Amino acid sequence: MDEKRRSKVSEVETDEQVAFSLQEKEKKIPYGELMQAIIDADEVLQARVAKLYKDKTLTNDDRVQRLVDLINARSEEVELADLINARSEEVALNELIQPIKQAQSQKRKKIPQRLRA
Repeated sequence: MDEKRRSKVSEVETDEQVAFSLQEKEKKIPYGELMQAIIDADEVLQARVAKLYKDKTLTNDDRVQRLVDLINARSEEVELADLINARSEEVALNELIQPIKQAQSQKRKKIPQRLRA
């Protein structure tokens, strides 16, 4: 029985070790590759980064920090634009629905002729 228990314990440890090694591999994705993927996906960001690389007065550390700042700022811009678009869509939808709701409300308020007498 002890051997069976040890086998089960070692299986659990093995699963935990596998999960840990997968997490470690995910962490090892080079930060530069991630930044490059973000830049490649956004044309506005590409233009801003091109201007940044033209500035020869920056050190590598300064350039990396500015890249991070550009990516963060662009992320906030995109997020804000998404919120504005969602709000605009909501307003447009309400403008479409409002006349329908008003018409339905007016229909409900009418009292049939036969009940008035």
